[in-house]
Amino acid sequence: MVRWVPIGPVGPNDPTSGQRYLLLQQFQCDALVDIVQGADDAAVWLAGAAVCKALQSGAQQDWQRASIAVAATPRIPQTQCLEFRVAATAASLLAQHRSNPNAVFTVEPGQGEACPRQLVGLTVVDEELRPVHGLARASGPSTGGTIVRLDGYYVRVGDVLFDGVPADAEFVAARDDYKPVYLRMPPSGGRDSIRISITDTVDVAGTVTFFYDDSGGSAQSPGTGNPPPGNGPTPTAPATPPATAPPSSGQEPGGQESGQPSATQPPATPRASGASPTAAP
Repeated sequence: MVRWVPIGPVGPNDPTSGQRYLLLQQFQCDALVDIVQGADDAAVWLAGAAVCKALQSGAQQDWQRASIAVAATPRIPQTQCLEFRVAATAASLLAQHRSNPNAVFTVEPGQGEACPRQLVGLTVVDEELRPVHGLARASGPSTGGTIVRLDGYYVRVGDVLFDGVPADAEFVAARDDYKPVYLRMPPSGGRDSIRISITDTVDVAGTVTFFYDDSGGSAQSPGTGNPPPGNGPTPTAPATPPATAPPSSGQEPGGQESGQPSATQPPATPRASGASPTAAP
């Protein structure tokens, strides 16, 4: 028995990577190949589709194609959680095939989530939503008004909680699904800090802390560059507690793996099962 990719996006209206992941999760291998043709980031999805096809057919030529596709996958950062999970799963399954080439695989859905909802940090930004550099932690004056970006992975922010209590938070800019959310911090009201958490369509792990500091060292100054896309950038201040990266199934995705077939050396001939594996729901 082997594990396929775990639960990933919420539904078919997710961003492009979510739509691709959903096809792979449902074992729609050929449909995935069709929609990624010509895309700049096609390599990791083609590798996933190739392993998907090899699992279904058990044919030697399909495992050979999967070997070539996995070897051609670039290294994927863990911040790209869906692509990272696809690359890790493809490399792991290919390694399992090489270790037991005559096995007939029974496929079960992967455990956990590809992209657990979590807050991982808080970044102070200026009025143009550019990160403010040089801060040791996310902080601002006790008079309030500091703008912060919530860093992590979330889809649709519902409530914002200050110290565990739902707050009438002031949002800055649009609050779109899968996009970074920005808040304008309120006056301190005598507090030294505020612990921030959020609700989403499912539970969100982690809290982040904003500190009030009137020393002048936290005054906002323009940053450089634009806000990063998505809602998973590297934070300025760490979360409390720090989030853990998703497990990598014992494989580091991308590149040539130890014990993994090379692009020029086909894997040993598998015994075709004659039946498709059980697809993840």
